Amino acid sequence: MVLEHEVIHYLIKRLGKDRIYPHLDIKYHNLKTFLVPLDSLHPHEDVYSDIVEYVINDILSTGFIKYPIVVDIRTLTILDGHHRYNAFKKLGLKYIPAFLVDYAEDCISVYPLRKEIAVSKTLIIETALRKNIYPPKTSRHVYIGFTILPTYTPIKVIEKLESKNIQQDIVLPILRIESN
Repeated sequence: MVLEHEVIHYLIKRLGKDRIYPHLDIKYHNLKTFLVPLDSLHPHEDVYSDIVEYVINDILSTGFIKYPIVVDIRTLTILDGHHRYNAFKKLGLKYIPAFLVDYAEDCISVYPLRKEIAVSKTLIIETALRKNIYPPKTSRHVYIGFTILPTYTPIKVIEKLESKNIQQDIVLPILRIESN
């Protein structure tokens, strides 16, 4: 996999380094699913409230979340899963299953779903970090060479995590986010 230097150069120009959280090992954490604190994530798109309600109802009726959201390991920008992220926020949960990817890799591409709005990897990261939000369903990400598999993470496990009663039943490792 080849790195897209445009993303790396943007991060170094904006942050002075190639990632926000230096303690996160890109090679170790890449292409793995973790339980990630919601308050550390950076969305780049708004959502449709009716879809969020549908996701909430699905989670409550099945008792689990099927797929993790997709998050850039360098910036913790949400690439896919904004409706699931907002459903978890609305449910008052503090962690969400997230599949971490290195957005600087060329095996991830993005294209616009709205012809009037330009998107690129650097524009998405910039939008997320500045807390400017695109309209819902503005971008579409394509992943080449890997698949995001379902985790079927039970909501009861995440609720136990919230109450600090986590001795057993943890199905995913917890990603610890350290402040800079």
